[in-house]
Amino acid sequence: MPKVYGMPYKGSKNKIAKWIVDNLPAGDTLIDVFCGGCAVTHAALLSGKWKNIIINDIDGRMPQLFVDSINGKYTVENHPEWVTRAEFKKKRFTDAQIGLCWSFGDNCLDYIYGKSKEDLKRALHVAVYGNDLLELGSHGIYIERSDEPDLYKRYQNYRKQTRDYITRGIEHLESLHRLESLQELRGVPGVERLKISSVDYSEIEIPPGAVLYCDPPYAGTNCGMYRGFDTKRFLNWARRQQNIYISEYNMPSDFVRLCERQKTVKSAANNNAMKAVEALYTNQITAGNKM
Repeated sequence: MPKVYGMPYKGSKNKIAKWIVDNLPAGDTLIDVFCGGCAVTHAALLSGKWKNIIINDIDGRMPQLFVDSINGKYTVENHPEWVTRAEFKKKRFTDAQIGLCWSFGDNCLDYIYGKSKEDLKRALHVAVYGNDLLELGSHGIYIERSDEPDLYKRYQNYRKQTRDYITRGIEHLESLHRLESLQELRGVPGVERLKISSVDYSEIEIPPGAVLYCDPPYAGTNCGMYRGFDTKRFLNWARRQQNIYISEYNMPSDFVRLCERQKTVKSAANNNAMKAVEALYTNQITAGNKM
C-alpha cells in the first residue's frame, strides 16, 4: 500500500481511499465525479476492480496533473525553481503544478507561505537547490564517471542527508514535500485505463452500468476551486442517478447510509486534530436495486 494516495489536495480522501474503494461495487467503469487530488482514482487503479476509470473535475488541471505525474513529468530535479508570490498569482490558474504545490492548504488559490516566513522559506529553498549544491552536483557527475562508485554513492547519500536535514530538521518546506508527492506517483500501473474529463458533474457522459463515486464539497464548507458550490442542485441530480455512491458526513433522510468510519481531520486555522465520522451514502434507486 502506498504511503499516500493521489496528490496533496484540500479535502483529500487519501487516508480513507482504500476503504472507499473496498466498499464500491466492481464493474466495467468507475467514474470519479469530483476527482480533486485523485486519491480514490489512485486506490481504484491499484485495486483492479474496474476495466476503465473516468476521472472528472471541473478544474481540468487536476486530472491532467495526476496523469502527467504518473508519466514522470514532475520531479524534484526537474522543478527546483522558487516560485514567488507574484509568479504564483500569475500562474495559479494555468499551471497545475504551481497552483497545487505552491498554495496554502492545497487550495490552489492562496500563496503557500505567509509574508512573515517567506524570506526564511526562500533561504531554505536556495540552501537545497542553490549554487552550492549545484556545484556539488557537478562534482557528483565527475565522481560518477570515475572508477570510484563507492565514493559517488557516499556523495549521493550526503546530498540526500543534507536535503533531509534542511527541510525536516530545521524548517519544513511544504512546497518541496508536495512536489515529492507528485514524484512518488511516477509509474503507478494502469494509466492506460484512465480517461480524463473536465466538465460539470451534470454533463458527464455516463456509460451503461457505470459506478459513480462522488466526493463533492461538503455542505457548509469552502473547498478550493468549488467555493460557492450549489449543494441543493447536486442532491437533485444525485437522486436521479443509478449506481451512485457519495462521501459526506451527513445527508438528507431520503439518502441511505451504507457504511461509515471515523477519521482524524486537522483544522487549517489552528492545526488542531478532530474526530469526524466519514460515511458513504447512496440514493433510493441504487439501494432499491440491491434489495
